[in-house]
Amino acid sequence: MRSTRVPVALDAALCTDCRKCLDACPTDVFQINVQSQRVEALYARDCHVCFLCVADCPVGAIKVDWDAPNPRHRSVYDVLDMELVPFDARAHADEA
Repeated sequence: MRSTRVPVALDAALCTDCRKCLDACPTDVFQINVQSQRVEALYARDCHVCFLCVADCPVGAIKVDWDAPNPRHRSVYDVLDMELVPFDARAHADEA
């Protein structure tokens, strides 16, 4: 049975449509919905779990599911042999 969970989700209720995630995501997970003209995680399954979008989202609207299946089996952190430290955007809100 294939899991329906995806690595990244955008909370539309929190999103201010600043569109910073469009620039942050190296795999174009986030796109403008043609009908609503708002940002959505239209290609969430393509997420490489790099957390760049999480770090750039000023309101914490983007969540990464640590336990979601990752079809790539490795994240950019694995490739670069870096330790993955969870990022809390709200803890860094004063720095922006």
